[in-house]
Amino acid sequence: MPLRAKAIFQYYQDANFTLHVMHPKFSEIDHELVMRNQVRLRQLFAGQTEWPKPNMTVADNTAAMEHHLREFNENIAYSFCVFDSEEKKCIGSVYIDASNVDGYDCELHYWLDQSLIELESVLEQSMLVWLKEKWGFETPALVGREIPLEQWQDMKKAS
Repeated sequence: MPLRAKAIFQYYQDANFTLHVMHPKFSEIDHELVMRNQVRLRQLFAGQTEWPKPNMTVADNTAAMEHHLREFNENIAYSFCVFDSEEKKCIGSVYIDASNVDGYDCELHYWLDQSLIELESVLEQSMLVWLKEKWGFETPALVGREIPLEQWQDMKKAS
């Protein structure tokens, strides 16, 4: 099922976070962040992707970011680098993907640096409001968080 947003945004900012479209210009700072958090990320996204591979290079990350940017420009999926509110540090990522499950109009995936994990619930609530009020997504799925991955996989098979 394709993504059908009423509006698409390339930027977000609130008191805690600033989001920029994932772009190769952020590859080096993102790579350092990903590699520092790779054990947690492999657990968080287990069963959905093998990312990040233990030997992922900056070049690999740049290629992935180029892919994410193409998806954004083609309205296939929307990926963002999350920065602190002052835009000094890259602190995580947000991904908005199409949902193949009836009753959900998109999937919301996100993560923050391990040192900021207590802010993930704040990011989640901010993103849910943004998706609903600005993008027009009424029923985002929180796969691997609100909906356990095994249950999501079963729901995908049933749709």
